[in-house]
Amino acid sequence: MTSTNTSQSTLNQMEGKTSSPAPKYARYTITTSEWHYLKIKINFDPPTDPLPTITSLALRSLISRSLSEAFGVIGSGIHVDILYWSGDDHQSEEYIGVIRVPREDLTTLWSSLTLFTATLDVGNQMSKEINFEVLGNSAFLMGLCTDSRVWTKKLLNP
Repeated sequence: MTSTNTSQSTLNQMEGKTSSPAPKYARYTITTSEWHYLKIKINFDPPTDPLPTITSLALRSLISRSLSEAFGVIGSGIHVDILYWSGDDHQSEEYIGVIRVPREDLTTLWSSLTLFTATLDVGNQMSKEINFEVLGNSAFLMGLCTDSRVWTKKLLNP
């Protein structure tokens, strides 16, 4: 075995090849995520106080309705997960939520939410128009936690 290794190294030296040790670092690559996350908000027109109750079940119904109105049966079949909804707290001043959608269905969902308007009955023979606003999006959930532009301003100008 030793003579084979020696002759191989001699052959490499004659050809001008030198053996170098393996690198001591590792390379990690972040690949495309399977999911995409959207931070959404429901706006009322005209603004109302107090806010009518919109539960996460009602939110799911509104999202499904927006998809079916914009893209029909195909749109309503898109998988959407509600990860957080402030309407379940019953103490929030605005309705903000985080939803998860497969990456390939992101543009379909986003466009249906942006185009969607509905009339919501708030009682006392009153109704309010509602629409969705997309506040942020990211391939990673951590990307929706804070706005990096605001965070760096606070860091640089305390």
